[in-house]
Amino acid sequence: MPELIRVILLGLIEGITEFLPISSTGHLLVAEHWLGARSDTFNVVIQAGAILAVTLIYRQRLWQLATGLRDANN
Repeated sequence: MPELIRVILLGLIEGITEFLPISSTGHLLVAEHWLGARSDTFNVVIQAGAILAVTLIYRQRLWQLATGLRDANN
Protein backbone atom coordinates (compact mmCIF):
# COMPACT_ATOMS: atom_id res chain seq x y z
CA MET A 1 0.00 0.00 0.00
CA PRO A 2 1.45 3.41 -0.91
CA GLU A 3 2.70 5.59 1.95
CA LEU A 4 0.31 8.44 1.12
CA ILE A 5 -2.70 6.13 1.45
CA ARG A 6 -1.45 4.93 4.87
CA VAL A 7 -1.02 8.49 6.10
CA ILE A 8 -4.48 9.49 4.83
CA LEU A 9 -6.05 6.47 6.55
CA LEU A 10 -4.33 7.31 9.84
CA GLY A 11 -5.50 10.91 9.54
CA LEU A 12 -9.07 9.81 8.92
CA ILE A 13 -9.00 7.44 11.87
CA GLU A 14 -7.62 10.16 14.14
CA GLY A 15 -10.11 12.73 12.89
CA ILE A 16 -13.18 10.51 13.23
CA THR A 17 -12.28 9.09 16.64
CA GLU A 18 -11.42 12.54 18.03
CA PHE A 19 -15.14 13.40 18.08
CA LEU A 20 -16.25 10.09 19.58
CA PRO A 21 -16.13 9.19 23.28
CA ILE A 22 -13.40 6.63 22.62
CA SER A 23 -9.62 6.80 22.68
CA SER A 24 -8.36 8.35 19.47
CA THR A 25 -4.79 7.59 20.53
CA GLY A 26 -5.62 3.94 21.11
CA HIS A 27 -7.23 3.60 17.71
CA LEU A 28 -4.28 5.34 16.09
CA LEU A 29 -1.87 2.87 17.71
CA VAL A 30 -3.95 -0.12 16.62
CA ALA A 31 -4.14 1.22 13.07
CA GLU A 32 -0.37 1.78 13.06
CA HIS A 33 0.09 -1.85 14.05
CA TRP A 34 -1.76 -2.89 10.88
CA LEU A 35 -0.48 -0.15 8.55
CA GLY A 36 3.07 0.14 9.83
CA ALA A 37 4.50 2.10 12.72
CA ARG A 38 5.14 5.83 12.48
CA SER A 39 7.51 8.04 14.40
CA ASP A 40 6.51 9.69 17.67
CA THR A 41 6.75 13.04 15.87
CA PHE A 42 4.11 11.89 13.38
CA ASN A 43 1.79 10.91 16.24
CA VAL A 44 2.27 14.25 17.99
CA VAL A 45 1.65 16.25 14.81
CA ILE A 46 -1.45 14.29 13.77
CA GLN A 47 -2.95 14.60 17.26
CA ALA A 48 -2.08 18.30 17.43
CA GLY A 49 -3.90 18.76 14.13
CA ALA A 50 -6.98 17.03 15.51
CA ILE A 51 -6.91 19.18 18.65
CA LEU A 52 -6.53 22.33 16.55
CA ALA A 53 -9.48 21.29 14.38
CA VAL A 54 -11.70 20.70 17.42
CA THR A 55 -10.61 24.04 18.88
CA LEU A 56 -11.46 25.85 15.65
CA ILE A 57 -14.84 24.17 15.35
CA TYR A 58 -15.80 25.02 18.93
CA ARG A 59 -13.99 28.38 19.13
CA GLN A 60 -17.17 30.36 19.78
CA ARG A 61 -18.30 28.03 22.54
CA LEU A 62 -14.83 28.02 24.10
CA TRP A 63 -14.73 31.84 23.97
CA GLN A 64 -18.15 32.06 25.65
CA LEU A 65 -17.00 29.65 28.32
CA ALA A 66 -13.79 31.61 28.92
CA THR A 67 -15.49 35.00 29.06
CA GLY A 68 -18.36 33.65 31.16
CA LEU A 69 -15.93 32.39 33.77
CA ARG A 70 -14.24 35.77 33.89
CA ASP A 71 -17.62 37.54 34.30
CA ALA A 72 -18.73 35.12 36.99
CA ASN A 73 -15.72 36.07 39.14
CA ASN A 74 -16.73 39.78 39.19
